[in-house]
Amino acid sequence: MSKTPPGPSIPAPQGTPAMRHAPAHIGLRAFVTDARRQRRRRRKVMLAGSLAALALLLAGCAGYAPKPLPANAHWQDKLAALRVNPSDIPLPRLAAQPLDLGQPLTMDAVATLAVLNNPQLQLARDRVGIAQAQAFAAGLLPDPQFSTTQDYPGNSAGATSSAYSYSLSFDLGSLITRPAARAAATAHVRDIDLQLLWQEWQTVGQAQLLFVQLSGLQQRDALLRSQRDLLRRGLRRARQAVAAGNLPRTSADAALVALQAVEQRLAGDAQRRLQLEAGLHALLGLAPGVPLQLAPLPALPAHDTAAAHEALAHLAAIRPDLMALRAGYTSQEQKLREAVLAQFPSFSVGLNRARDTANVNTLGFGVSFSLPIFNGSRGAIAVQRATRQELFDAYQVRLNQTRADVAQALANLDLLQRQRRHLETGLPQLESAERAATAALDAGAITLPQAQAQRMALLQQRLALQANAQQAAEQAVALDLLTGTGVYRPAPAALQPDTPKPTSELRSKSR
Repeated sequence: MSKTPPGPSIPAPQGTPAMRHAPAHIGLRAFVTDARRQRRRRRKVMLAGSLAALALLLAGCAGYAPKPLPANAHWQDKLAALRVNPSDIPLPRLAAQPLDLGQPLTMDAVATLAVLNNPQLQLARDRVGIAQAQAFAAGLLPDPQFSTTQDYPGNSAGATSSAYSYSLSFDLGSLITRPAARAAATAHVRDIDLQLLWQEWQTVGQAQLLFVQLSGLQQRDALLRSQRDLLRRGLRRARQAVAAGNLPRTSADAALVALQAVEQRLAGDAQRRLQLEAGLHALLGLAPGVPLQLAPLPALPAHDTAAAHEALAHLAAIRPDLMALRAGYTSQEQKLREAVLAQFPSFSVGLNRARDTANVNTLGFGVSFSLPIFNGSRGAIAVQRATRQELFDAYQVRLNQTRADVAQALANLDLLQRQRRHLETGLPQLESAERAATAALDAGAITLPQAQAQRMALLQQRLALQANAQQAAEQAVALDLLTGTGVYRPAPAALQPDTPKPTSELRSKSR
């Protein structure tokens, strides 16, 4: 029986199983391709979003600009270049004083210029800026932490996609200590601010002291120059008498010795004046050698013992250095509180998004915290507690020393007053004796050395009175600084002593 050869294959008609199978395969491939496109699109969108967020972050970042150090010294080479706006200083009684650089400078004018132009005060105002920046930093919230990983499979069987993970976390532990840290930084700003005010007070006192000392030297030199002129005339007369054979040479030699002693005193005063003027120029920020014309020293009012004792009872609310120590102690209290809060477990929370190489996507969260077993902030607490004790003792020592200084200044002023009365009592008698000695010398009743001895006794008495007046003025300046009286006393409409207004706003105005 013969077999019939197969004929040509005939395409299956529409609707048969073969025709339905081919379109399903093509649709699955299109679906996978579309999913891959969507994943690529999402990655592009995420990349673009990340780049945009990075651009925004970079736009909000601070820039850097170099500031090279100066190569030369910077001084004000003339008096007119100094700042002369008294309203910028925190002492109302000084701010109310007129300031005219064309006239001889008074003691208050010198003190005002010192507060406005002293270079050391500029450094103190810079420290206020540092403290304010630290307080700003203490108030900032911590930045969240973002991490990402991307893994690409090699020739691993079963890997269908790349793997990635994203994690966003935030440290909640810093929120526990943040209020204490902010309070500590705020109190530290007040501490530095009050230290600046106390340094301004000390600058005023130093300027007044230099003024008193320079004025005292001027008065002393006037007495010495007057005596020098008398000695020079006496020496000429003695030499003429020696040449005529009327006096022995020892008389002229004695006059020469007395003259040389006065000349040496004047030379010593000249050196002392150069030192004081250099100190005043540095205090005012002036270049060395700039001429300064000072007005005569005014008659200072007698010290008020009752007012000093009244201020002594309230020094803690008057003196900026004591208030600064209290503010520093408050800051330290908050630092100790921060250390105590830090002993509790610090923890952070976060969100996680991940996909593995099997294309399995996960979304979850994580929590991490420390176990205070070995450290637990115990060392930091011990350090902060010891520091607090140090500040406590420092405040007590300063308070005790302040009261002792005020008592010593009052005792010195009382002693100087008694000594002055004694000196003034003996002055008329010495003046009368000097006039009698001069008349006797002209009549030839006494020798030149005897007359010069009487003149030197009168000079010593006048120099003692001048030194007594200068010391009393110096003690009065110190007592005003110690008790917050005088130019430091607030005006009636000014702030209360416990809320002083330092000049920290002057910081870097010219920069």
